[in-house]
Amino acid sequence: MKNIPEIFNRNFEHWFKIELFRRVIYIFLLLNTLTLLPIADDIFSYQGMAGTRWDYSMPIWAQPGYAFINVLSHPANFTYSSLYLVFIAGQLLFLITGILRVLPKISAFMVYFLSTNLFMKGSLMFTGAEVILSLILFYLMFIQSSDNSDKWKVKLRIRKDDPVNFSEVQNAVNNTFYYIILIQICILYFFSTFYKLLDENWTSGMAVAYISRIPAYSNGMMNFLFADNTMLASLATYSILLYQGLFSILVWFRKIKIPFLLFGVLFHLSIAFGMGIFTFGIVMCLIYIPFLSEEQVVKLGRKMRLLKST
Repeated sequence: MKNIPEIFNRNFEHWFKIELFRRVIYIFLLLNTLTLLPIADDIFSYQGMAGTRWDYSMPIWAQPGYAFINVLSHPANFTYSSLYLVFIAGQLLFLITGILRVLPKISAFMVYFLSTNLFMKGSLMFTGAEVILSLILFYLMFIQSSDNSDKWKVKLRIRKDDPVNFSEVQNAVNNTFYYIILIQICILYFFSTFYKLLDENWTSGMAVAYISRIPAYSNGMMNFLFADNTMLASLATYSILLYQGLFSILVWFRKIKIPFLLFGVLFHLSIAFGMGIFTFGIVMCLIYIPFLSEEQVVKLGRKMRLLKST
């Protein structure tokens, strides 16, 4: 217990890992928004297919948090059906400035605000990935440096030994929200397992088999592998339960972390490409980055050409 305060007061050691993570998330969001542009009117406009969710029983001052992330559903936007275009343009702009580390604090706030409002407006047509992204963007908004001298300087790549200054307060904030991100992911897996254990399809080992028989949620490969092969389907079902149930424990063991997370990547890629829930599957792979060690993140960053060699 005596060492707990030290965890949050010590120098923030995960800066370049978080910077890589931030850029990867921003790049994914940028590409995701661009792919949605052809159907943006249907998803984000006031009269779009996703509809609106606004609590008319309460004045706006009584629901400030909800109203703040639900601007596009405000009744006043009935006559401004193209307002979503401003949010999309702003999101793309601040994603780019965030990737380049131009005005990083403002960019981080605006990316969170604009992205979350877009997610809220189109929530009925999205997967759970958007909720995860909103939480991650909120946490990343607080993890910043204390040096504003280079706020207008474009940084195309991150270098491991780049000098970064943190005040005592910022240092504590960075450490706090870094661990909140890790804990949030562990909580996500815990409750995913908890609710699966309440479902007879999962406890009987038949969940993957049943999913693979639904054309809308499985491609030909999944159907071929699991639809009629109950033994293989049961193995996959119980493997998923074990992985998610033990995630919060095993992810902290360095010796097994990489093969353990690789199983998770394979699992989530099967969701992305096997079930067609692409955004969710990819986002779940990306949120493993904060769990990697410094050496592993350096190797990943160099492969993605986001980090410079030291």
